[in-house]
Amino acid sequence: MTEALPPTMREEEVPVGLNPRQYAQSLDSYMDNHQIQPFVQEMLSEVFAVLPEDPYEYMTHHLASRRPVRPPKDDTILACGVLWVLLPGGDPMSPEQWRLRRCWLTDKAVLCVSNAAADVEREVGGGVVISPPNDPAPQEYPLEKGATHRELEDDEACKPFAFSIAVQPGPLAHKGDKELKNGRWILQLAASSEEQRSDWFSLFAPFKISSG
Repeated sequence: MTEALPPTMREEEVPVGLNPRQYAQSLDSYMDNHQIQPFVQEMLSEVFAVLPEDPYEYMTHHLASRRPVRPPKDDTILACGVLWVLLPGGDPMSPEQWRLRRCWLTDKAVLCVSNAAADVEREVGGGVVISPPNDPAPQEYPLEKGATHRELEDDEACKPFAFSIAVQPGPLAHKGDKELKNGRWILQLAASSEEQRSDWFSLFAPFKISSG
């Protein structure tokens, strides 16, 4: 049985070694990992709410100021992706309190969250000036034994596929900005799909203490 090509895709566009279904799945995984669809949806929602005079300038500003940083080039990284992260002291039920952030897990079992962002300014005569992102050290959260995680219910967070993880803050963590519970700090994050959330849970699983 011949695999059906996704809409608008020509046969010659399918990478060598992948059938059309595998390619479509790889695209889905790519979009999930980088949170492309929710990022664009959020941007368009703001455009339609604000109705700026120049929507393209507005979207350029949004893209530059809100985009997650590039993945770090580091051989010690086990996994890397883009997740929604609740702003320090933010209300998890408020969509405005969430930002996309680059997150990664190192081979030393340290969860890193980058808050690096480009410096974007609007010019008086129109247009935007974009400076390269600064590169501050990421927040670090060691995942030693006992770093529990769980799914968040719909009445706990406005983002779908939200979850929390209780961690021990490292020296570069923003300790005062996180909820303290049983001596650990609660990070609230959200994936773009159930599959992406499950992938992160698989990474966290070795550190969770079994209730049995």
